[in-house]
Amino acid sequence: MKDYDTTTVASTTTRWQKIEIRKHPKYGNQLVINDDLQISESDRSYNVAMVCPLLSLESFPRVAILGGGDGGVLHELIETDRIYNRGLKKAIMLEIDEEVIRLSKEHLPAISNSAFDHPKAEIIIGDVLKLINSYENLDAIIYDLTIDPVREDQTRAEFLNELMQKVARSLKPGGILNMQCCGTQSYDPETGIYRKEIMTDIKNALINDFHNFLEQRVFIPSFGEAWTFLAAERKGG
Repeated sequence: MKDYDTTTVASTTTRWQKIEIRKHPKYGNQLVINDDLQISESDRSYNVAMVCPLLSLESFPRVAILGGGDGGVLHELIETDRIYNRGLKKAIMLEIDEEVIRLSKEHLPAISNSAFDHPKAEIIIGDVLKLINSYENLDAIIYDLTIDPVREDQTRAEFLNELMQKVARSLKPGGILNMQCCGTQSYDPETGIYRKEIMTDIKNALINDFHNFLEQRVFIPSFGEAWTFLAAERKGG
């Protein structure tokens, strides 16, 4: 695949991370966090993949998005409800870093399409790992966070087990979780991690509380590869 030079449009470092907006000649403006590409203006397929499993529900009045500070998943959720009439009343986005939202509003408006200002959107800034404990009986949760541990003393498996227990408690029985996972290449030479290891950790963290798993592999243009998304249903529905 041809390499392209990008231009840095904006850059800042917060207490949480380094955030950059880069302009790509082929894929448009991009959100880059800690030198890791998050999303580009070309990548609506990512947001569609994050939201479409929710259409298996007859309705989803209350949905929480964990992360997703660029606003793309939020926009896609609101638009999906508008088209398919799933009774959305509140789209709750939990994001730790307000600067991600600010820079995305300014430089990536094509991704969020003013979703931050929609009357059904509720934007809450804070630590998702703590905030998620405040919710229960949600119809769906969309997980747009890292799958890597946030503490140095945790393994990935420990991090996912802890967080997915909280996610399960916040969902109603029969509620849907959909999450981004990893690329579809069997081995990532940059990280030295095998895809099978990641997917095993994720599924082991979910198996006690979830069933009816559905895996998607969707091509994301600026990633240059298909990405893995995993949906599951909270047991008891």
